[in-house]
Formats: sequence, C-alpha cells, structure tokens
Amino acid sequence: MGIDNSQSQIFYAVATAREVELAAENFGGPEQILGTEARRATDFLQAEDREAFLGARTLLRLLLAHVQHGDLAMAAQLRISRRCTSCGSVEHGKPASPEHSISLSRTRKMFIAAVGPKRIDLGVDIERGPGFSPEGVFAGFDDVALTAAERRLVRREANADRVRLIAWSAKEALLKASGTGLRQEPSAVPVLSARALRAEREGQWTEVKRPAEYQLRWLPVPATHVSALAASVSLPVVELSAELFGDGNGQLLQR
Repeated sequence: MGIDNSQSQIFYAVATAREVELAAENFGGPEQILGTEARRATDFLQAEDREAFLGARTLLRLLLAHVQHGDLAMAAQLRISRRCTSCGSVEHGKPASPEHSISLSRTRKMFIAAVGPKRIDLGVDIERGPGFSPEGVFAGFDDVALTAAERRLVRREANADRVRLIAWSAKEALLKASGTGLRQEPSAVPVLSARALRAEREGQWTEVKRPAEYQLRWLPVPATHVSALAASVSLPVVELSAELFGDGNGQLLQR
C-alpha cells in the first residue's frame, strides 16, 4: 500500500549514483527497472552521462513506486510516458504518470525526483553548486539567464555564483512545471528578489508570476548542489531519501 495522503503532499528524493545503484541491485539493476527506456542511454557519448541518465530515471521510478505502492519492486511496472510539446516526440519531453505529477533532474554527481498530486503542475531541478566549483556559471551568464533587476541584485551578493545557481535552478524548475522548457527565454522569467532569497534561506514557498502564477521553493540538498521545486499549488513537502536509500536508522548509506 502506498502513502495514504499522496494527493495532498509533494515528495522528493535526492541521491548519488551509488545510492541508486545499490537500491536498484535488489531489482535487477537500472536496465531491468527501466526496460526499453534504458536504450536511450546509448545516445550519450560519455559514460558519466549514460550513468546519470539511467540513475535519474531509475530514481524517479523508485520514488514513484514507494509513494504509489509502498513497494520498490513495483518500479519496473509503473506507466511513465513522455511527450515533447514542441516536436511531438514521445522519446523525450515532460514525464507523466496516470496517478501523479512527476519530475526529475540530474547532474553527473547527483539526481533528484519529485512526485506530487496529479492535479498540479510540478517541476524540479538540481544544479552542481559552488561547493564543487562554479560549473554552470559561464561568461555572459547574467545576460542570458537573468532579468535586469536580478543582475543588479546578484552584483550586491557576497556569494554571487551561488545566487546565480539558485536563480538558474528556480527558472529550470518553473519552465519544467509549465511545460515550456527552455523554449522560453530564462531572462524573461523573474525569480530573484529579496523576498525570494529570504524564502530560500528559510526553506519556505514564495510566489512568482511568470511564466504563470506558480509557487517556488528551494530544497535542502548537499552543499555541493542547489535545487528548486516549482508547483502550481503550495503543499507540504516531504523528503523520502532516507526511506529509499537509508540503513534502517535514518542514515544514508553512501552520502
């Protein structure tokens, strides 16, 4: 039996590649869990990218199986579809499940997945943060990714690169939730303000108006990364990482 109130909360899990690998071993590994979906990993030239693709999609299935059925063994049997709203392809695009809204994101080092009520729009993103290096913050980033007001705010921040990644993760999450993705210019999606940065520090929801009225919340993830969650409705948020990858005492095995 799954989680009783799964239609009134948002659940997420964050995991390293090793954590997902260990959990998946109990069910035949990522390829067994993903089935034909695993074939798309061959599209990536680098081994790290192939492993991240398999790991993130496996994490999503494990989380959804836990929320929906209370049984990770159901991961391979879940119906997850994709459809690109731009080209119509079913090989990529926003993921969908018959009973829940779902989203996922990955870096080479860490993956995140989110599951929420079917009635809401949902998007999650994770970025490799300045705890590793300022990767992802490139020359010209501010002009491409930030509004004029956000550029002024960033210049006043002591840890400007971290704030840039906070903004980028939020924009990615919002554009995933809306279904438009990066077809919409990130510099036209305002997310940073003094109020938003206060909400990020306090782990609270904050409202944004574009691309539509959404709720935005940054998630507590390891210091090497930053992560954001966007939803059309603000709901209680519950992390299930320890339930999926813990040692039975609430401690993560490989973190």
